[in-house]
Amino acid sequence: MIYHIFANRSNAGDWLSARGIQALLAPWRVTELLCDTPFVPETLAALETATDRDFIVIGGGGLFMDYFVPFWEGFRPMAERVPFAIWGAGCCDMKREATRLPLPLLGAMVDRARLCVVRDELTRQYLARPGLAEPVPCPALISVVTAPPTDRGRLLHVDHLDNVGVEVYEEMVRVGRAFSERTGRVYSQTNNLLPAGQTLALQRIVQLYAAADLVLTSRLHGCILALATGRRVLVVSGDRKVESFMAAAGLSDWVVDLDAVGRLPERLERLAEQEVPVAFVERARAQNRAVATRLRSLLAAQLEPHRRR
Repeated sequence: MIYHIFANRSNAGDWLSARGIQALLAPWRVTELLCDTPFVPETLAALETATDRDFIVIGGGGLFMDYFVPFWEGFRPMAERVPFAIWGAGCCDMKREATRLPLPLLGAMVDRARLCVVRDELTRQYLARPGLAEPVPCPALISVVTAPPTDRGRLLHVDHLDNVGVEVYEEMVRVGRAFSERTGRVYSQTNNLLPAGQTLALQRIVQLYAAADLVLTSRLHGCILALATGRRVLVVSGDRKVESFMAAAGLSDWVVDLDAVGRLPERLERLAEQEVPVAFVERARAQNRAVATRLRSLLAAQLEPHRRR
């Protein structure tokens, strides 16, 4: 059996990352398990009977955050007997609090994985493992395709209060609304969260990106989904993972730090000048397809001999 472990189905970024991985693994079918803290006991119980005749795929999302320690601690003994791979996972490195997964625990998991491809340079440098593959941007890019330009201007604010704090959040709302009114745009807002497992709600969130021409965000997947749909994006960074992604996309000039939100009005005024990095997005999709090819080969080598017995 192939198990796919990811965080949850209530965050659009986590769910779209998982969907991207599963789409690329086809025709292999997977059994989904979740590793958000409330689901850890159920997931570990489901894996108790897994053996070397099974395979576990872990990712994507920010699974190298300290929040996921219960999962990784519980998974550690299973990692010694069940083959597994890590794909599309990365660190969360918030500026307002320490959030990285302890390196000794994380390093042990990475060293044991049959394949480990992380989502950004921030994570690769934190791991500092010799021979670790070049990072490949989030597989959520596979799940969302470039949308036609909108006929009407719309600014989408993708917020993350925990990342930026109340004062910065309120300033982003104020500046975003004022800019929208001044430029004749419709202002809309989402936090990328949805009722768990509701496909229609997930589709509506993606449609918000497609309906916008500009995206203002403090979420990593606000950046990712904006570029996936071909939209221009400005990010306020309360987590270094967004800076790592924007640097990879060649958009570092469109990152505003928490202590520089006074620059937001000027940066929004110029956002329409941003050149959308189409080549970066297409390359990232091709890189994820290449990871999938490697992983399907591992699955075939691991599982097919057992099927023939």
